[in-house]
This record gives sequence, structure tokens and C-alpha cells, in this order.
Amino acid sequence: PAKVAHLGIDSVISLVDDTLIEQMRQYYCGVMGEDYVPITKDDEDYRARRITAYLDLLDRIVKKKFEEVKSSCFEIGSEITKYFEMLPETSPIKTLYHQMLTAQDPALKKNMQDQLRSRMRPGAIDVNIMTKLDRVQYGKDHTPLPSEFSDALAALRGYAQSSLNSAVILSAGINRKLYSYVEKFKDFYA
Repeated sequence: PAKVAHLGIDSVISLVDDTLIEQMRQYYCGVMGEDYVPITKDDEDYRARRITAYLDLLDRIVKKKFEEVKSSCFEIGSEITKYFEMLPETSPIKTLYHQMLTAQDPALKKNMQDQLRSRMRPGAIDVNIMTKLDRVQYGKDHTPLPSEFSDALAALRGYAQSSLNSAVILSAGINRKLYSYVEKFKDFYA
């Protein structure tokens, strides 16, 4: 999403490996100039917190980059031009884009550009939780933690507590605990 969502392209992130997620968060904090405070395996509810922190960071990155694209000039090679050039030819917004390119009247052209900008949307940042990858987590004293701290449930909690407004994909089987855990979060109600 950090590379394509600002151009309106949807993507799906796998929430399997929280160590990789934490490494990616560290990398993107450096790229964005944000302070990075590690979330270690010694921290309480570290898996969910890592996922939430990374998804929130991606959300900020995409929103920032999208606003930059949206405010760029309509000229050859610009990001906003890339955005519209990548749309399918059947898209109504692409039709308006082509009309704007051929418009001769400067006021009409400016009006069409404003309409185009108002219709732009960033790509979604959806997530995938593999339901069967749901190992039990253990506390510092090596005793099993409650089922809410298992991999799949912690991933769902991390997603639900993030700032994203997107879709979650539950793949790779049935996990009744996970499916019933969904009702704990108001985000998943109609």
C-alpha cells in the first residue's frame, strides 16, 4: 500500500508474521522521518500492538501521499496523471479525464480538474488473517495465555484497533473462536 495505494490501487496485507511487520514499521518510520519506538516480545499484547502500529503508519503514509498526488498539477509524468492513466477505459472518471485533456476553455478545464480531484480515492488497505495459523502464545512464566492472545485473534484485534476502514479477509479454514471473537468489536457491525 505504501507504494501503490496513493495511485488508487487496492492491496491486501497478510497479518501472519508480526516480526516482519515490526521490521517494516521500523523501515517506514525511517522513510517518513517518524520516531520509531520498538514493540518487543516482552511487551504486553505485543502482536496486536505491532499490527495496529504498522497499519496506522501505513494509513498515515497513504493519506499523505494521496494528498500530494491530488494536489499535483495535470501535466505529463505527474502523479495525478499516472493516477488517471491507470484507470480502466470503461471508468466514467477516465472519460471525464479524457474530456478534460481535450477541453480548450481554461475555465471549463479547471472546473473539470476540480471535479476529477473530488472523485479521486486512495486504494484500500485490506488485510488477510489466516485462520488456521493460530498458535497459543505463552507468558513470561511460560504458561499459556488466554485464547484472545492466539495469533489469529491478536491479528484481528490489531486490525480492529487500527485507524483503517477497509476489509478483512479470513482465509485458510474455519476457526470458530476467531469468528465469534469478531462480535467483540463494534467495527464489524452493520
